[in-house]
Amino acid sequence: MHKFLILLLIGAIGLKVVAQDTGSSDFRWGNGFYYNMDVGDKVTFDQTEVELLKVENHYNLLKVGEDTLWLKVARRSVPEELLAVRIFVADNKAVSALNPESPVHGLLTKDALICLSDPGKPLLDPENYSFPISFNNGFIWNAEEDSYMYSLYKTKESETCYISYPGVGFNLHDARGLSKHWLVAIENSRVVWVAHQNLEQGGNQACVLLESETQPGIYYLYSRLYPKNLTVKQGQSLVKGEAIGTAWGDESWGHLQFAVIKSSMEPTIENCFHNIVNGFPQVFGLYYRQSAYILRSFTRGKIVFGGPRYLNGNQLNTQEFEAYSGKGWVTGSWNPADKVEWIGKGDEGNVRLKKILFEETPAQSKNPNDFFEYRITVRSGTYRIRAKVGDALLPSWQKIEFEGVDAGIKNLKAGDYSWTGERLVKVSDGTLNVYIYVNSENKQVAGLSEIVFQGVY
Repeated sequence: MHKFLILLLIGAIGLKVVAQDTGSSDFRWGNGFYYNMDVGDKVTFDQTEVELLKVENHYNLLKVGEDTLWLKVARRSVPEELLAVRIFVADNKAVSALNPESPVHGLLTKDALICLSDPGKPLLDPENYSFPISFNNGFIWNAEEDSYMYSLYKTKESETCYISYPGVGFNLHDARGLSKHWLVAIENSRVVWVAHQNLEQGGNQACVLLESETQPGIYYLYSRLYPKNLTVKQGQSLVKGEAIGTAWGDESWGHLQFAVIKSSMEPTIENCFHNIVNGFPQVFGLYYRQSAYILRSFTRGKIVFGGPRYLNGNQLNTQEFEAYSGKGWVTGSWNPADKVEWIGKGDEGNVRLKKILFEETPAQSKNPNDFFEYRITVRSGTYRIRAKVGDALLPSWQKIEFEGVDAGIKNLKAGDYSWTGERLVKVSDGTLNVYIYVNSENKQVAGLSEIVFQGVY
């Protein structure tokens, strides 16, 4: 009898070990374990079963324990915590399909790539990892550049030519040609190589690849560097936080493009943007020292849409609403790009809204409504608000409402902008909502260039 009980106990312990085993993950970065899953697949993480039930464009229905929740691909979203699991969707087949056969999405092999982790541990332990930009010169990041993970990114401002942005782009326009905002090693690592880019333009950019010391096969790419300020060489060992160089820039833009790569072979300069790990939540957590529960609200503000990067820091305000930014568009699962279009001409710009977004691209989608909603988190109260509307290149038609208060219809010529009259609106639910109605037959575009608002009491 005693032997039987002992065997039962050993069996139970064995089951527990299996339940906590993370060895079945496809790969790991820090404390995050990545699993490729088809619809119907299940994995057990720390005794909690996770099942992928459905994929609908960029949204994914998951069952965690006995609960279910919809999560969109975390292109610039933070993880959710449910039971004993922190979870985010790193990629899925619909997002990958926006750039068919793009090697950027090379880590995705099934319907979705899910990252699971223990909420009691940071995704990246700050004792071992550092944010890739030094704070010594007062660097501030709000995670609102248009160059975020897998962003449908326009490669030429006046054309509908899009890529899936590989990595995270940081606005360093104020550091062009200066020894400022030094880029640093994210962890203890080895310099795999230092290469130059844009050789046809005189090699005015450099690129550095590091390999993790603790997790061989995890690589860190620092692209768009200023060659004159490089402090590293091939084969050098770096410690966390050690300086690498500064960002390159010209008269129109200066930034760092940072990417995490998982590869069984050392990436080359030709394939260094393959197999990109969605690590936005990790980088976000390193900066804010947490990955969730950051809420932002406003009492007044000026929000500018579209336009040139050198004026707006690449904050085009095309993105979906996120609680940590306190503002954004509210579309939903019908819009796999998870953003709206934008346009610029000279110093002017706007988001371009129409019944069918991203026409003649893989991201083409039809809005089931005849309006677009822009949401701003504010303190409840009364606000003065107005908006500048129009399109830089096309004739535009738009009807505007602020919190249900009519602000009129504007029918404008190509390149013309016009301000609505100021309206006084009351907010009782903590969100200030702007509605832009569009032509229901998709015959004309609507444009939004600026919103100005201020609480009065």
